[in-house]
Amino acid sequence: MLYDLIDLSKLRRAILYALLMAVLFLIQDMILSHIPLLGVRPLLIPAAIVAIGLFDGGLWGGFVGLIAGYFCDMGYADHVVLFTILLASIGFFSGVLGQFLFHKGFVSYAVLAVAALAIVTFCQMFRFLFFTDTDTAAVLRVGLIQLLWSLPWAVPIYFPCKSIAGRAPR
Repeated sequence: MLYDLIDLSKLRRAILYALLMAVLFLIQDMILSHIPLLGVRPLLIPAAIVAIGLFDGGLWGGFVGLIAGYFCDMGYADHVVLFTILLASIGFFSGVLGQFLFHKGFVSYAVLAVAALAIVTFCQMFRFLFFTDTDTAAVLRVGLIQLLWSLPWAVPIYFPCKSIAGRAPR
């Protein structure tokens, strides 16, 4: 009786997304953090959240973004709830845009991933741009380097997310 209440395809998809996010966290925080480009480390998680939202809808994207954002905020001491709110919003809105406006292909993913990475980068720079006395050009240069260093890593993230979403029955 309890077995009839559980949707095994959704449970399997949730487990696969959890494993994918765990691998991406490990790659981002333990491997790529030791390979900085001009002192900047790439971000992988926003691109994955975009792919999940685009292929599985806003509900999945928002939920996985909420959980991933919580773990990202735990990893960065200077952000309290920035990633929690930001990644949940990115996942939800990429799902909505994928449902009503964009085709669920690589070009749409690339456009949304660039936009998400730019939004995350800007939100990370916001405090330094407007509330501290730092060199604006230096902050913008670091933000641009982070955006450009994160983009190549978004390409391989597309394929496992599309594979996981493609296994789900519609």
